[in-house]
Amino acid sequence: MRAIACSACVNRVLALWLAVVFAPAAETAMQAPSAAAGARADPAFSRPDPRRMPSGAALRAFLTELERTRQSNTFCFVQQSFEPRTPNARGESMVWMVWREGARIQDLNTVRQGERYVPDAALDDPTRGRAMASSSGIVNLRTDVVPTDADLRGSTSLVSRPWVDRLLTQCRRVGARIRIPPFDPPLHRKENHS
Repeated sequence: MRAIACSACVNRVLALWLAVVFAPAAETAMQAPSAAAGARADPAFSRPDPRRMPSGAALRAFLTELERTRQSNTFCFVQQSFEPRTPNARGESMVWMVWREGARIQDLNTVRQGERYVPDAALDDPTRGRAMASSSGIVNLRTDVVPTDADLRGSTSLVSRPWVDRLLTQCRRVGARIRIPPFDPPLHRKENHS
């Protein structure tokens, strides 16, 4: 019984935490960045190039694949830059997608310093959205977050609360927010194999 009560507490805390990060929710399709109250600028984070973010059509395909079309969904995208790990290496930047209602953070794409992101021209928006729905690099904020870095104990599937807090704070500070209102998913056509 205590585990159930604890789980309910975690879900309430998570809901409050995400509400604060995304408040106020964007009523427009894309919202300009806003300074998070008391958040210090972190030079590792910036607003991503729109070409590195999924389109509204790709996000609708993503939501359709996950059967999450009956409610508004809010996304925040932020770019994080990483310094080179060795003197002769190049750094890289990664674009993260934070999905409020899905309580997840997802790695969308990574680009090395000096290179440009080039989306795969062979993928249309519906295909790109479906691929996002089944990709790896996903952090479930309900199950994959531990209190401290020490609690990671070498895990590659868990992240620490300070890491999540930093990412969410910077997403709110400089990220691009997109709100997808509820929609009716497209009807799937059945192929005739006669």
